[in-house]
Amino acid sequence: MAIESGGQGSAIQANDSRDIPVEIDFDTQVVPLLTRYGCNAGACHGAAIGRGGLSLSLFGSNPKKDHFALTRDLEGRRVNLFDASKSLLLRKATESMEHGGGERFDAGSLAYQWLERWIDSGARREGGRTVTEVVFHPESVMLDQPGTSVNVSARATFSDGTRQDVTRWTVWESDDPESVSVETDNQQLRVHRRGEHVVIARYLDRVKAIRLAVPMQDLVANDTSVGPPDLEQSGLIDRYITQKLRRFRIPASGDADEFAFARRAWLDLAGRLPPVDQLQRFAVDPDPRKRQLLIDRLLAADEFADYWALKWANILAIDSKQLQPAGAEAFQRWLVQQIREDVPWNRVAEEMLTANGDGYDIGPVNFLRSAGGPQGLAESATRVMMGVRLRCANCHDHPFDHWRQQDYHGLAAIFAKLQQGRVVRSLPGSEVTDPVSGRPATQRIPGTRDLAGDADGRQQFADWVTDPENAYFARATVNRVWAQLMGRGLIDPVDDIRATNPPSHPELLDALTREFIAHDFRMKPLVRMICLSDAYGRSSRPSPGNENDRNDYSHRMVRPLEAEVLAGTIADATGVAMTFGDSDATNALRITDNRLESTALDVLGRCDREAACEAPALDAGSMAQALHFLNGDLINQRLVDPTGALSKLLRDEPDDLRLADALYWRTLSRPMQDAEASFWQAEWSKIQDETGRWSSLGDRQEFFADLFWGLLTSKTFLTNH
Repeated sequence: MAIESGGQGSAIQANDSRDIPVEIDFDTQVVPLLTRYGCNAGACHGAAIGRGGLSLSLFGSNPKKDHFALTRDLEGRRVNLFDASKSLLLRKATESMEHGGGERFDAGSLAYQWLERWIDSGARREGGRTVTEVVFHPESVMLDQPGTSVNVSARATFSDGTRQDVTRWTVWESDDPESVSVETDNQQLRVHRRGEHVVIARYLDRVKAIRLAVPMQDLVANDTSVGPPDLEQSGLIDRYITQKLRRFRIPASGDADEFAFARRAWLDLAGRLPPVDQLQRFAVDPDPRKRQLLIDRLLAADEFADYWALKWANILAIDSKQLQPAGAEAFQRWLVQQIREDVPWNRVAEEMLTANGDGYDIGPVNFLRSAGGPQGLAESATRVMMGVRLRCANCHDHPFDHWRQQDYHGLAAIFAKLQQGRVVRSLPGSEVTDPVSGRPATQRIPGTRDLAGDADGRQQFADWVTDPENAYFARATVNRVWAQLMGRGLIDPVDDIRATNPPSHPELLDALTREFIAHDFRMKPLVRMICLSDAYGRSSRPSPGNENDRNDYSHRMVRPLEAEVLAGTIADATGVAMTFGDSDATNALRITDNRLESTALDVLGRCDREAACEAPALDAGSMAQALHFLNGDLINQRLVDPTGALSKLLRDEPDDLRLADALYWRTLSRPMQDAEASFWQAEWSKIQDETGRWSSLGDRQEFFADLFWGLLTSKTFLTNH
């Protein structure tokens, strides 16, 4: 049994009639047929250079070009108006003559008969009819068990008022064929695995993500393991998270303890470990509001602005090679100020898009200097401001979204009117070429409208993109902040917002976006709301039944630390400062020159900003980093440094248990557990004499150096959990 939602009525069975229209329209009936059988896909004739001498537009985005290629190119041999059966188009597709793409359909198929009728009718292209709407059904469906199937359908409405069942000519493509198979003969999708899956439906330029799911476990009576029974008592975030966990029957892990929560909050908001004395006071504080007070205190601290400016510097790819160190410093210092003052983020974006002047003095100017040329700026602006990969519309219309080539080159035309040296200013008269027409591209707000030739395109684009009614800006910003705090975007990747990459929790993303706008696009209220949610505060320890969950926030995601954060945590834990380059800088979060020479940051995996670094990947790490931790100077020298924490503890703390416990506080931000204490006591008793004494200070130093090294190289220390 399938429980369907998101569509209208029950699934409409595909029309299996063999009736063939008397008149077949090229744009809306032949082109979709070619798409359905893969003829104009990127791996076939839709490739940039075509295949076998035939070049078609990708997924039929340019029917005029395709009609010419089929009926005029190659001296018109691809269609035979006197005997359609001898047309190369039909002979190749049925492989009655050699065809590199193999057989697409047979001579008795409906596809063959439609193409034959079109050729017999003169292979014309009227070019007047367009598709105005396509309704795909279902939009989402929850099935009971793996192995269950669901019928699908697609109905199109055209500009001439006609409607047609186009299920047969729709492409249904599974993102994971082993999880969902497409049964084209009976127009069904069959789900083979538990979890949530996506199938992309495409008819002409209309694409839709169809969501199919099977709960992660069978229904258990009276199961309350996924959240409180009364969802109304939950906050906004937890209401939506819990609803989905219940729907998918995914149990939620319990709350993180006070030590784990405090460590997590300090790392997320300050980019450092909690000082031991503050952590110990927090752990015993009886105030029920202490988590809220901690978050508020961290948001108000300078460290929050420093750390989140670093995050945005990575997202914006602030590269001193491109901007020179003075420009990179001006840009990042400006970001620090905006974040510290909680300036509305739409205003921050507008300043970056419209600034003029000397990049060494005016921070936001450097956004316009950071990308190479007008095309680079068009790609950067849409990626950062909209979470959109507009570059996919450079050579052809975006294959999985509604963006056109004219959107890409029209936005590039806006940025072409800039001088992009150290000083940025308007440069009227500059232009880019539209590759389709070969003429200067017209300034254009993507997906919206063309601009007059003398219009201030930057200001108009800035006004449009930061408007509260814009469908992208607030949504993209919320999604990025969520990803930074929760380890994964509600839309993931965060720079690929499109109809065919749906959010894991669409209602939650919509609600958070509304909240963000209602708070005047200010970032701190959004961060605060997320950090005070139950979802943020969950333990990272999986519970039975949620071990494989990476999408629904049933437990905390374990994430690696940025190189700059890890450098600081190593320095704080060992008590030995880390310096960078030739300067006396010891706080990596405040380094503004990403090219500053530092072997430590290179080993720890800093972002080189040749491209943007949205966040450390969940599986980040390198062999160089691993080997350095195993036997490198980065840690080893700090273990024997006479001014370091270990040397001081060895001198000042004669009790071995208290010494070991102190090392746990400094590294893992928690006390040593009883089982751990028993383990270490057993280990050092193997070295001590029968009276429990160390034979030498050197033996004690060596033992605790090994213990400290083990903590510093543990996954628990190296990650935010």
